[in-house]
Amino acid sequence: MLSILILTALLIGTGVSAEWMPPDGGIRVVLTDENGKMLRGFSGDYEIQVQIDVATPSGIKTLGHYRIKRSGFWKFDTTRSVLKVEDIRKFLSSISEEKRYGIRVSVWVIDRENGQLYRGIGSDFLSAEDLRGATKRVSVELLEKEPLPKPARERWYYYEWRPADDSWEAEEYVKVPILIIDNRNGKGELQGSVSLEASYKTEFSATIAYGIDLEKKFRSGDPVNVLSSSVDIYGKRWVPVEGNYYFGDIVDVPKGRMGYIYIWAKPYYRHEKEYLCEGAKCSETGRERIDVGIYDVKASKGVHGYIIDGGASIGSPGFDWTFFKFTKEGILHPLEENKGITLKYLLKGTSGDCGVKFGIGIPVGAIAVAFGAPAPVAGLTASLQYENAGSISIDGTIKENGPTITINATKSSQKYKFKTGWFSSCSAEIPMGFYIKSG
Repeated sequence: MLSILILTALLIGTGVSAEWMPPDGGIRVVLTDENGKMLRGFSGDYEIQVQIDVATPSGIKTLGHYRIKRSGFWKFDTTRSVLKVEDIRKFLSSISEEKRYGIRVSVWVIDRENGQLYRGIGSDFLSAEDLRGATKRVSVELLEKEPLPKPARERWYYYEWRPADDSWEAEEYVKVPILIIDNRNGKGELQGSVSLEASYKTEFSATIAYGIDLEKKFRSGDPVNVLSSSVDIYGKRWVPVEGNYYFGDIVDVPKGRMGYIYIWAKPYYRHEKEYLCEGAKCSETGRERIDVGIYDVKASKGVHGYIIDGGASIGSPGFDWTFFKFTKEGILHPLEENKGITLKYLLKGTSGDCGVKFGIGIPVGAIAVAFGAPAPVAGLTASLQYENAGSISIDGTIKENGPTITINATKSSQKYKFKTGWFSSCSAEIPMGFYIKSG
């Protein structure tokens, strides 16, 4: 009996080591739970369905769909949640050492024994070294649980997310505001600055909103109320692009005007619908999600990093003004004549301990609305923040070059959900814009 157990263990060990060898030009993805253990153990009869998407310099691409069936006998679950993802190099022909692109892993757990359906998501990065073959451990957070629909109990059905017709990706670089100063009620010139340091990795994180029948709900009604009542918003759910970036600029906004600091980037709005398929025959389930973010930034090679291309402009930003309906008073701060305050302080004051890691809320949704997305999308922002957010923060200053005034650093009218630890999360409003008003 002992010899049989030893032989079985050797066979399992050999299988695992061979299975974990990454393919050339691709990766192995190992799915884990939030404790870092192999994703498995749901019941005696389940399977895991997976869709993997990747951010590239030319947009968000779907790499493939995968199925992992439970293995083992009786109560012994030996399922290996390991996927072989090939041909990534054709989407990411070249990545520099200072830049990484993100992979987004969508998961459905079909628990037939208990009649339950779980939806989850995970993410990781791809670097230049990874393109030579790597194994990536992806932690999956299960976001939703519901009764398993009757058709999905059959073993030939599968789930997938597909982009809807109104999805949009910027084909060329556009101006993306990262600091907006509204000095129309000011008493003197108001100066603002933003700086990024390449010693840290800067993350352009995406925001994802989940809901039911969003296409129909988003067509009418007050945009703020519609967004608040229709979706659950998850901040920093994955990072399409990150890198070691330098950036710095200053804008001097005259009294009675608006001004902003911007970067050249490629934002996207991905409206996805969930489908349940039998072969080539698919039908919508009613579940929808909206993913907004930045998939690439315009930058030139510098010393130990990249220099982001951007600038400053006087006037209002070129996005849909519905955005401003989604802002509310964040923190009021008095600025004495010729005195200033750091962005670090204002960011912390508008987000608190829960949302401080979000950083600057980039108005990607409002840009997408200007290109045809429905108005409620204007309330969704992506995140600009350092990788080690919380211990460090984006730098900059707001300074009053005139009589004493009070500035209002605004925050979102919606709460975003953030992961704070294993199986725990919190909700908070986030810095919006980052939009700062005088008066």
